[in-house]
Amino acid sequence: MSSATLTGTIAGRAIALIEAPSNLGLMPPAPGKEPGTRRAPDALRRAGLHEALRPASVTRIEAAPYDPDEANAGSVRNLEAIADYAVRLADAVGRARSAGLFPLLIGGDCSILLGAMLGLRRSGEYGLVFIDGHTDFYLPEQSSTGGAAGLDLALVTGWGPPALTDLEGLRPYVRPEHVVAIGNRDHALRRRAAIPAPADALGASIDLAAARQAPIDDVLRRGLATTGLAALDGIFAHCDVDVLDNEVMPAVDSPQPGGLSYDELATLFAAVRATGKFAGLEITIFDPDLDPDGAIAERLVRELARAVLD
Repeated sequence: MSSATLTGTIAGRAIALIEAPSNLGLMPPAPGKEPGTRRAPDALRRAGLHEALRPASVTRIEAAPYDPDEANAGSVRNLEAIADYAVRLADAVGRARSAGLFPLLIGGDCSILLGAMLGLRRSGEYGLVFIDGHTDFYLPEQSSTGGAAGLDLALVTGWGPPALTDLEGLRPYVRPEHVVAIGNRDHALRRRAAIPAPADALGASIDLAAARQAPIDDVLRRGLATTGLAALDGIFAHCDVDVLDNEVMPAVDSPQPGGLSYDELATLFAAVRATGKFAGLEITIFDPDLDPDGAIAERLVRELARAVLD
């Protein structure tokens, strides 16, 4: 059997698996305790991720040590470390793309999105399908935690401190009109700030209820039609596993009732792949500290392989 047969592919390309074990974008879950998302790549490896996906390459980009100290009001915790990490992740994404591989980032918290989109922005104009149980479209002064993981969509579209939004002078890493956010079920009110509502800024903002008004892949396709897809160099997909139903994915830092089924998530990935422009994917927020027997990780591995492999 050839090595090509043994190598898994996504969208016709062998996989560059990029482990991104960062928890820099989160607040401590309890005094003196680090967020467990840093351990997610290791937990998923133990659960069989590498055997299931059969990547052509595996790269690990270590994050700086976690600093639990609170950010100043209106600022972002671990800001300098996140900026440095974004550049190093972007380098890894660029290497994968240059080698003709499909970059699959395994987080880690949602702040790794900065590195993914920076890496793509260096070479062109890309769109983003943002599959997440929260909109993450806020300014730091609207955040009660100062965590970049809750601000990531705003940051990559150019809202927030320049130290994160304008790395290498490439702000924005993705234009807001090139973003489709889908699956949000968090409708908590935030205090007003100088940022538009997602529905007014993004190409499409489709909450969970709206996503289920028709076949979910049709809903996503209609959203993608608003992004100017034909002119884009590719589409990246962000998947925060808290978009999944809490019954199947409780191992997240901000659980909510309801959510997508694994079948619905697979359907969304298939719709992105069907564009012919699937440029990369990241999986974020799984917290193995909340999965003591590893059963949730094992199912996540099975379902991810089923959903993304060709």
